[in-house]
Amino acid sequence: MKTAIVMRGMLALIGIFALASASVAQHAHGTSPYAHGQSAEIPSLTPEEVRELREGDGMGLARAAELNRFPGPRHVLDLASELGLAGEQVRRMQAIYEEMKAQAVAKGESILAAERHLAALFSSGRPSAAEVTRVTGHLGAMQGELRAIHLLAHIEAARELSPDQVDRYQRLRGYPH
Repeated sequence: MKTAIVMRGMLALIGIFALASASVAQHAHGTSPYAHGQSAEIPSLTPEEVRELREGDGMGLARAAELNRFPGPRHVLDLASELGLAGEQVRRMQAIYEEMKAQAVAKGESILAAERHLAALFSSGRPSAAEVTRVTGHLGAMQGELRAIHLLAHIEAARELSPDQVDRYQRLRGYPH
């Protein structure tokens, strides 16, 4: 009797699990997360990605520097008083930031143009392997160049700070070392 009750309970649980799995599977094959992109300005990018490229935002591209004691110029400027930046340091940091921003915006616009071209290849219904390979190779190189723009600005920013200021930056940004 106990065994029959336990077995019925287990069968009930298996049935519930099967129904839940079917529901999840059905949802997984439902609307694509890319469906929003069909009407977007650049279908292969989210509106946020387009905005970040246009504005020269960091987009986490310099994380390798940021997490290894190479502060970002924008964040240094935001923390200028807490870091005790001298007037000349502020001026140099501002120049580093403005140069990085100008380069990043220009590279971002080039990336957006290439993304538009890639989308047009596919929307034409006739993308060739050679053209897709050429465009994506160019896109990859430009994305690497954009990342280098941000990373190099972190190197320049770190050169302008004393070791104590870098330590304070690390603490203020919540990094353990």
